[in-house]
Amino acid sequence: MRFDIHLRNSVRQRLSDLSSRMAEWEVRATPPEDLFARLVNVIQPFPHTTQCEDLVIGGVDGSGEFPVVAYGDSFVYTTLSAGALYKSDPIHGLREIPTSFGTTVEFTWLTGAEQQRKAALLETFGRLTGHSVDEVIEHSDYSALRRAGRVSTESVRNDLIIPPAHDAGNVGLQLRTTAELASALRLIEEAPLGAIVLTDGTMTLPFVQRRRQSLFFEHLRRFCCVRAREKGVIFGALSKSHGLPSGLRIEEAARDKLGRQDAEHWYMRMPDREVDGWSPTPVDGPRVPPAGAITYLVRLHRNTPIMRLDLDAHYWLEAYSTPANEQRLFQHLDYAGHDQRCFGYPYPIKAAHDRASLSTQERVALRKQVIDAAVGAGMKRTLFRDAAQATGHA
Repeated sequence: MRFDIHLRNSVRQRLSDLSSRMAEWEVRATPPEDLFARLVNVIQPFPHTTQCEDLVIGGVDGSGEFPVVAYGDSFVYTTLSAGALYKSDPIHGLREIPTSFGTTVEFTWLTGAEQQRKAALLETFGRLTGHSVDEVIEHSDYSALRRAGRVSTESVRNDLIIPPAHDAGNVGLQLRTTAELASALRLIEEAPLGAIVLTDGTMTLPFVQRRRQSLFFEHLRRFCCVRAREKGVIFGALSKSHGLPSGLRIEEAARDKLGRQDAEHWYMRMPDREVDGWSPTPVDGPRVPPAGAITYLVRLHRNTPIMRLDLDAHYWLEAYSTPANEQRLFQHLDYAGHDQRCFGYPYPIKAAHDRASLSTQERVALRKQVIDAAVGAGMKRTLFRDAAQATGHA
């Protein structure tokens, strides 16, 4: 890109206008003093925890190549996910517990034909989860959260959002999230009573306010919540980015509450405007906590960011939430975050991330394997083209 003097001046002016708007928004997002005092009041400290007994904690993560190859109007997507389960150990800190499953690898072939695309995607969902799509929809409590009245499983299935084959962003999101939740479901089924199973992210349900359309992984997320309740397992989603306006002064509130500049080992439950009558977030902003969940903000170590923890509200508030249990939960997370490979962040999620990640060399080798297999089946090698160019992401 070439810049002349006129263009440089116009760019500076545009950036000046933009930054002024950003600064004005920060001022608008800053809570008044009475709301800030409420924030200080809800922040709670918990003890630094380096010793723990009888803790079982698991983590899951997913990745993939979206897509790995393309030809004509068709695309092949590769999805990976992994889960890891650990137990507290006085010598090793965390000791891995063997599970009955390893890293999941799935291939999905999508074309421009709507019927083929939907059938292939739903088939992939079934293979990833080990349950039929209808079974997940029927046993999830997603419809109860939606409050749309009784709707048949067939209608819900027919209204699932199926992106075009070339829409790599949305197809990849659905495949990766479904794979992660499928690994979480397997961990939930194998974890003992009282164990913690964490995914990377939040429990947001993007389409729960709509009357008809939905995403399959929304139903699967709530199906995981239902199974976790039945098994007595704490199921949650932990995100290293809380996604809240920076002007909320949360760190300042924590410093006020703890009386120290490097405030760490604290948590707060995010108020729900509908339940608690107030919230520090904008009325027209994202719903925090999400439908069917409660949200905590937590800081385990001063060198790590404030993290967001979403938990199933039905299980946590009705069966588990007491001040003592809150303290124990965050002490357990603190203990799991003392592994030197990812200090300040629960190691089981990091372990799952490492197992599900693809290096650049592995992506190249995977693409070659897919093309070689296709050529072996009688297709021409010249049919295949660069996937990034085919999806417009080159």
